[in-house]
Amino acid sequence: MANKNFNGVQINQSVTIVEQAGADINDCRNRIMVYDEDGNVVLASGGTKPLVGISLIEAGVNDISGVEAGKVIKGDDVDIQIKDIGYVIAGEDITKGTEVTAGADGFAKAAASGEYVLGLALRSVSKDGYLRVQIAKYQKGAQAASASVEPTE
Repeated sequence: MANKNFNGVQINQSVTIVEQAGADINDCRNRIMVYDEDGNVVLASGGTKPLVGISLIEAGVNDISGVEAGKVIKGDDVDIQIKDIGYVIAGEDITKGTEVTAGADGFAKAAASGEYVLGLALRSVSKDGYLRVQIAKYQKGAQAASASVEPTE
């Protein structure tokens, strides 16, 4: 095998990407996003599809009054964090160390067997709180049934 020289090769180290919104979204900030059938992003509605990442807190309209903050129209750019540590809004109480996936409207919830996992909760939060998540995307396997073995004599 010949030696290869990779001098001058650049690797994108960015933790964020920009995608187009596939639908109008009233508030995309700190929500979990998925791709739609056209390759655009929409709010995740559960953990049944691979998760793209978390829309940034400054995504969408930057409205100081808060009336339209985070709003995007279909076709608008949405900034999404795809790795490292980010914040997502919890849709339920979540305990530190829990595997997290998407619930309704892109809010975070505890992942069940077979669901796609966004990452690991790095702290406990109550519903509607900002959950700190270490993003590590994968599909959670089914839990094995515990086999009880009877001692033999």
